[in-house]
Amino acid sequence: MKLFKFLQKEKPESPQPKPESVGDSQPVEGPEQGAAPLAEPPEAEPTSEGGSEMLAGPAALSAAAETARIEAAAPEAAPGPQSKAAIPTVPAAPQSEETAPPSEAATSTATAPRHSWLYRFLNFLLGRDSRVGRIMRPFLRWTAAIVGLFALGLLAGYLLLYQPAQRSLDAATTQVAQQKAAIGDMQAQINGLQSTLTASNQAIQAAQDSLKKAEARNSLLVLINDVANARTALAQKDGAKVMAILDQARTDFDAIQPYLAANKKELADELNGRLETVRSVLVRDPAQAQIDLDSLYNALQAANDLLFG
Repeated sequence: MKLFKFLQKEKPESPQPKPESVGDSQPVEGPEQGAAPLAEPPEAEPTSEGGSEMLAGPAALSAAAETARIEAAAPEAAPGPQSKAAIPTVPAAPQSEETAPPSEAATSTATAPRHSWLYRFLNFLLGRDSRVGRIMRPFLRWTAAIVGLFALGLLAGYLLLYQPAQRSLDAATTQVAQQKAAIGDMQAQINGLQSTLTASNQAIQAAQDSLKKAEARNSLLVLINDVANARTALAQKDGAKVMAILDQARTDFDAIQPYLAANKKELADELNGRLETVRSVLVRDPAQAQIDLDSLYNALQAANDLLFG
């Protein structure tokens, strides 16, 4: 075996013909027509592991000899378009397990980096080599396109509809605030005028009360003057004049009676009774009428002091 490896290293490399499948191989045409086709080298039969290296040596030597013979016969063959296709394919000698190169699967397994669980999960979910990824990738593209269009619609609505409406609302809110401020100022003015009006009404009411009081006092003083004149006429024994004065006193008492009834109802009833007594007694008893006139005069003076004193 060592000798075979040494011979393989020392043997010069010869140009190998283009490999073709066994089914396409054709016999090499010799310089003369009707020449016998070249015999194909016998294939090495598979043996056990122990004898594989021993069988590989003769098979390789026979294959090399056949290749040299074919190359020597090639110049003598007539040139033609099928000369290259006529060269049979020489099967390569099987290599032993010790000299065979490592397979791609083993190399990729030995050199492939170990990824994290997140990478494996994303590769399973979105990778091109997974069934779920082949379904999810178009779905995510369409979803992203729909979401993008929806976002563009929201942006357009915000710029074209929301912002103008918001500006209009802000302007309206500002105007409402200004109107409310103006209404507040006007309401303050109205409140001030209302207070002034109330004070004026109170002053008017006080003036009216004062006027009524002055008129009542004036009427009371006139009544007192009428009673004094009646006393004088009765002292002069002028009955007709006394009756005329008492009639006038009745009229003046009627003018003051509402004020007396509102403030001193008992006093008003007492004065009215005394005046009627004087009128009734004057005809039948002038002396008693004089006494009643004096009593009425004193009562009127007391009422004057009580109400207006």
